[in-house]
Order: sequence, then structure tokens, then C-alpha cells
Amino acid sequence: MITFSKIRWSNFLSTGQYPTEIDLTSTNTTLITGENGAGKSTLLDALTFALFGKPYRNINKPQVVNSVNEKNCVVELEFEIAADKYKVKRGLEPAIFEIYKNGQVINQDAKSKDYQRMFEEQILRQNYKSFCQVAILGSANYTAFMELTAADRRAIVESILDINIFSQMNALLKTRQSQVKEELMIMESDLTVLREKIKLNEKYLQNREKDNDRKIELYNAEVTRCKQDEDKLREEIETLQLEVSKHLETITDSDLVNKTISDLSNISRQLKGKIKTLESEVDFYNKNDTCPTCVQKIDDEFRKKTIAAKNSKVQEVNKAIEEVAEQSSNTSERLEEIQKVSSNIRTLEIQLSDCRTSLRSTENTRKKFERMLAESEVAKASEDKTDETALEDLRKQLEEMESERKDLVENQYYYGVASNLLKDSGIKSRIIKHYIPIINQIINRYLNQMGLFVSFNLDEEFNETIKSRHRDTFTYASFSEGEKRKIDLSLLFAWRAIAQIKNSINTNLLIMDEVLDGSLDDSSVESFLDILKNMNSAFNIFVISHKPKELLESKFQRHLQFAKKGNFSVRV
Repeated sequence: MITFSKIRWSNFLSTGQYPTEIDLTSTNTTLITGENGAGKSTLLDALTFALFGKPYRNINKPQVVNSVNEKNCVVELEFEIAADKYKVKRGLEPAIFEIYKNGQVINQDAKSKDYQRMFEEQILRQNYKSFCQVAILGSANYTAFMELTAADRRAIVESILDINIFSQMNALLKTRQSQVKEELMIMESDLTVLREKIKLNEKYLQNREKDNDRKIELYNAEVTRCKQDEDKLREEIETLQLEVSKHLETITDSDLVNKTISDLSNISRQLKGKIKTLESEVDFYNKNDTCPTCVQKIDDEFRKKTIAAKNSKVQEVNKAIEEVAEQSSNTSERLEEIQKVSSNIRTLEIQLSDCRTSLRSTENTRKKFERMLAESEVAKASEDKTDETALEDLRKQLEEMESERKDLVENQYYYGVASNLLKDSGIKSRIIKHYIPIINQIINRYLNQMGLFVSFNLDEEFNETIKSRHRDTFTYASFSEGEKRKIDLSLLFAWRAIAQIKNSINTNLLIMDEVLDGSLDDSSVESFLDILKNMNSAFNIFVISHKPKELLESKFQRHLQFAKKGNFSVRV
């Protein structure tokens, strides 16, 4: 059983730097009251934050830090398990997560997530969901057991019945089954390879001499073939090189031809520019009678002579252009011939490169066969008992591996049997089947005490069947909110009773937030308070309510009141 003894917090939510501390064991029943926003539900958030690193309500983690002071948010929770005393200290700005056992901090070398997992699995032995089902019933973030998925219902009941160890064992078993399966696959593969090795060695020993002679003959033939191929390739390379040289001799004027074409192109452009200039001058004399520079009249005879001279010059230039064009055409024809020869040269060079590559490959192949030939000749000359000894070693290795394989097959069989036992339909099913009648009996007892006279039954898959006195069948969703709350309370009390019987996730704390302020009528509230009054004296029950304290204060041994002073929540 986990006995929570003390909790304190500062700079947490609306609480300021002066810590709020609550003794969790001083009385069996405690009433917590306050106006809306006074901080009376902060106990829930501080408790789950200390244990699981998150507040009970849907609050983003950065918002946990007091918005005024914005630093040094710390929650400390003290509890006992058997003879060991623990303290968990968790905070933000700066981040803190420390677990103390009997005054000594527990090793923090692991990552924060792994440290939390160790805390839940090895110390608390429960997770957030299972803790909330047996220790907390709140109005903000509480998910009723009947509203959980089938998988979550099973996980919570397994935790309460302390049979989730079988799920952990099953997970470990699956890992081992996977390992054995993988080892068997590797073993079978190794055995196949080893058997093939033995067969090859036996065949090799039986035909060693014959095989060596055959190999030597084969390698000699391959070496000879490679040499012949090398000679052919060398001849082909020489022929191609000669052809390339011949082609190169026919295009020695390549650079000159390219330069000539460039020069003729420049001359042609210049001559065409000259014609444009002359034609422009002729056009000027045809259109103008006066010189624009000196503003004198141009003599008619002079204009005619000048026009005739420039037209004559135009004819001369045109003739020159024709001559340049003819020469350029002849040179272009020669360039085309050169380009064809260059293309042939490139083709020959590609063939030449392929031949050289083939020659290098053939030489490497010949060297490989020569090396293998030398090794075979050495093996033939130095045959001894080494191979027989190696074969005997392989046979012994095969015998050992077959023995290991037999052990793996046996382990696989036993793991299969164990897997069937650890499945949900195995041992866990038998345990759950044993406890289901007890669980249903306890639930129905609390339902009767709460004034809801129905027959409530959970089956082994934790699906509910609810029947009225007239045997009408209902589901959880068909009830009113007040009736649902009675069912939720009855389940909460039932889980605590079962946890106490099993001593699994049993705890002294039971915190209920605003259960009296919602859908329960006055008679149900009285029934609820009677149940609390008659509960085990080892329990410490906290009820948070915003009803007037005068209505409830006399029903509880202690009354804690919270209020807002300035910007901070304080205990009055």
C-alpha cells in the first residue's frame, strides 16, 4: 500500500512563492472549499504533476508555472511504501525531477522519460490512468471507467488485480520468441551451408586428383584463349591507330580552312557595308541640290559625274562580293569534307578505346587464371592429410550445431506453450473470471447504498449489462447524469476495495472534486457521505466542493479553505 503523507507546492498555478503544504494523513475525512478560482482543486494538479509530470486538468505544461513570478515552480510529495520512505520533487523554471528513497536520491543517469518509467513501474507500480481510477474522481479531466475503451478498461483492471505482470511477461516472451525464431532461421541457414561444405569436401576428397587435373587443363585452356584474344586485340588496335593516322593526314589544313571561312565572312560583311555607304551617297546626290555643310548649290554636272562614279564603284564592290561568295562556297565544301573525316576519326577512336578496355580485361582474366593454375599445381604437388582433418572438424561442428538446434526447437515449443498461457485468454482470463463475481457484488452493493437499485454486471471483456428491477436492459449511456455519477462512484469504491484485497495499487488517498456539486440529489449526497463515514480508517478522503461550508463542514473531521489574496491563491 502506498501511504501519501505530505504534499507542498509553490509558484504552482495560482499559488505564489510562499509554499502551500497539506498533511495528507492527519484526518480520515477532509473538506476543501473556496470560491471559484480560489485554488481548491490545485491539490489534484499538484498530486498528479508530482507523480506523473502532468497536471490533472487539461493545462499546458508551461502554464503550470505561476504567471506572476514565472519561475521556481516546485511540487514535493512524500509517501511511504512498506518500510521505505520516498519523496519526489518536481519543478519547472528550472526543470527538476528528483526521487529520494530513505533520504538518498535515486540514480538519475537515465533520461527523464526512462526515469519516469522506472518510477511508475518499479516504485508506484501503476500508471496515470490506473491511479486516477482508484484515487481520484474529478469534474475536470476525469474519464469514467465506463467511457474508456475496452483496452484501457482491461489495462486498469489488470493493474488493480496485479496481473499486468503477465502482460509484461508476455511482452518479454514475445521478444524471446522472436529471438529464438531468428536464431533458428540463422541456425538452419548455417546448417545448410555447413552440410553443403561437408558434401563439397567429401566430393573434393573423392575426386581431388582428377579434379586438380581437370582444373589445370581448364585453366591452361583459358590462359591460352586469353593470350590469343590479346594478340587479336593488339592487332586490331594497331590497325585502328594506322587508320586514324591516315585520316589525320588528310585534314592537316583544318585550321587554315576554318580561318579562311572566318576571314571571308568578315570581308563579305565589310563589302556589304561599303555598298550601303555608296548607295546612301548616291541617294543623297539624287535628292539634294544644295550642300548641307557649306549651303552652296551642287553643280548639276558634278552631281551626275559623282553619281556615275559611285554607281560604278557599287558594281565593282558587288562583283567583289560575288567573288568572295564563290570562294566561301568552295571553302565550305572543303570544311564539310574535313568534318566527315573528323567524324570517322571519332568513330575509330571509340572503337580503339573499346579495344584497349577489352585488352585490359582480357589481361586481368588471364592473370587470374594463371594464378588459379599456379595454386592448383601447388595443391596437386603438396596433397596431404590437411583436407581430411578439416572435413572431420566440419563433421564435429555439424554435430554440435544440430544439438544446439534441438535445444532451440525445444525452447520454441515451450515458449509457444507459455505464450498461450500468458495471452488474454489464458491465465489472466482465469484470474479475471474468478474476480468478476466479486467485483460485480461490490459494485452492486455500493449502487444499492447510493439508492440506484439495478443489477450491474461486467463480463470478462468488461462490457456492462445493466438491468432494472423489471429486468429491462440498459447501457451506461442511457442513464441520467446523476445516475451515471452513482455508477462512477460505485466503480471507484469497488476498485479501491479490490485494490485493498489484492494490495496492488492500494493507496490511502481518495480525492473527489465537486462530486457533491453536480448531478447528485440530496439523498444521494447523504448516502455518499455515509459511505465515506464507514470506509476503512486507513483511508484519507478529500472532498473538494464549492457548496456553502455550513452544509458540509459538520460531516468532515477537517476543513481546509482556500481564497484568492491579491494575485495568489492561499490557504486560509
